[in-house]
Amino acid sequence: MGSVDIHWRKFLENGDEQSFSIIYNHHVDDLFSYGISLGFQKEVCKDALQDTFYKLYITKEKLHHVENITAYLFSIFKHRLIDLNRKNRSGENIESYTESFPIHVSILEDMIDMENSERIRKKVETLLNSLTPNQREVVYLKYMTGLQHKEIAEVLGIHEESARKLLYRAIEKLRKYASEEKYPEKLLLFTLLSLLQ
Repeated sequence: MGSVDIHWRKFLENGDEQSFSIIYNHHVDDLFSYGISLGFQKEVCKDALQDTFYKLYITKEKLHHVENITAYLFSIFKHRLIDLNRKNRSGENIESYTESFPIHVSILEDMIDMENSERIRKKVETLLNSLTPNQREVVYLKYMTGLQHKEIAEVLGIHEESARKLLYRAIEKLRKYASEEKYPEKLLLFTLLSLLQ
């Protein structure tokens, strides 16, 4: 059991404020980045974060069934983002948000000069844009937030095996597209590594 899971149990059992704070600090940046990557505005993401952690705090007595706090937080945060955005834009559903799931790649400028950096960044974005929105989201959840297949499945509301297959197909599609475009295998590796930054 990881340290966050231990703090989750402490918070559930004793209402431990320090454990709640550790859970918050451990997840807040990843959740915010995830919301931005889904295409939501910063203010909506901030509001959704506040609502998510407030709900977590006040409903802790009803959450003893939650074993994986990370997957649970990503899932309720995503739903809260959609709910908040619906108030501003009536008639849109979750599919319209997954259509705009961009992944912006940041590359350390001191590793490569500016010209090469821009050229590689464009190739990496082209590679990532060859994926479907669902594939980009699963790649983001795996490589940028470090979620496991089971956690990804919980966030996306699919079976673990489906999450595994979706990620596998995304990586295969990246490989195929990279070879068709005659991008070196190193660029594909660089694409995945850049997601980790």
